[in-house]
Amino acid sequence: MRKKRACILLWILFAVLLAARILVQMSYWILLAAESCGLSFVLLRESGMPSGKYVRLSWLFALLSTCAYLGYQRDPWILLYGLRAGIPTLLSSLAVFSVMEKHEEYELVSGKGKHPVLTSILIAVAAGLFLAGINLLLAGEEIRFAFDPWYLFLSLNPAIYEEMACRSVFMAFCAGYSDEEMDLFEKFTMYFMMCVPHTVIHGYPLTETIILCVLFGLPFTLMQRKRDIMTAMISHGIVDALRFLLIGM
Repeated sequence: MRKKRACILLWILFAVLLAARILVQMSYWILLAAESCGLSFVLLRESGMPSGKYVRLSWLFALLSTCAYLGYQRDPWILLYGLRAGIPTLLSSLAVFSVMEKHEEYELVSGKGKHPVLTSILIAVAAGLFLAGINLLLAGEEIRFAFDPWYLFLSLNPAIYEEMACRSVFMAFCAGYSDEEMDLFEKFTMYFMMCVPHTVIHGYPLTETIILCVLFGLPFTLMQRKRDIMTAMISHGIVDALRFLLIGM
């Protein structure tokens, strides 16, 4: 029953996000980040803090997602702006890892198979290159390769922040309220919330939003749920890095 209430809460939050998207001109990223932080606080209150190694990793993720904005603008003051990603990344990472340790519904790095880390990396690279190709085709802009290591650094932001604070936290919220198997409604809620809100806040019209949700949101969601979080992070990072390198920001 508690898991059902958790799912209903997610639908209420999505309704708020959708209403804002339709009726209000604002930074929808801030709204989703606020919802992500709220969900993270709830999970941390329920599950407590994760173990020390995951606390340290959460701080590392927060630091990288904040400092990655230097790839956009080499100005120390940009780091203050970067906190809009760093703070949600920290809170969501702590919550995601806490639930992960207690419920074992998902993994940061898969332990399946003989060479799980290598397998995850190969899946991530293959998926990332394929999705990057689609992304470049959809952009329809002239390819003008210009290598810049700052672009690679900047790609850490979507790879970490968007996968943790805009996707993983919803998986944790759906998985973190009981050890019982999720029913169809709960599974649908989890996949929907991992996929759709992050796509909606990009601010595109309906048709483009649906296309992006199917072509990018759903694959990253499936990678997290069916393989591990690391696979989605690497794949997402490759997509954005190649976009930055080949057509700019």
